[in-house]
Amino acid sequence: MTEEGAFLIWDAVSMAWTEIGLDPAEYDPIALKLVEQGVTLKDLRSVARRDVCGAFALDSVLIFPCMLWMIMPDWGYAEPYLRRRMQAWRKHPAWVQYLHPMRWIGYPIAFGFSVGVRSRLERALGRAWALQQP
Repeated sequence: MTEEGAFLIWDAVSMAWTEIGLDPAEYDPIALKLVEQGVTLKDLRSVARRDVCGAFALDSVLIFPCMLWMIMPDWGYAEPYLRRRMQAWRKHPAWVQYLHPMRWIGYPIAFGFSVGVRSRLERALGRAWALQQP
């Protein structure tokens, strides 16, 4: 999987923390881009569950006290911001990131927030890989 493939996963899954989310018609084009980058279902699950949910665990804890509107962007995260966030997450091993006690509280919330996006993206990725088979 390429760095761009990892970013595409971050970009798609991070839409779970926006007000609009992804439109159903957007999943298949994203999945085709993921296939072009060599992303497998295992890669998608690993990055989405470990990295994206972990990175957004703190946000997830704050969403309810802030009543959803203060920290959730309307249309998605800007690419430079999301790339910096991805680099900051990858700067340290995942186990170090999870030493923060608020991540332990926020991770199940983040996992729940992203389950819809992740499952639709996994199905779309399966369809995209099936189209690539001769």
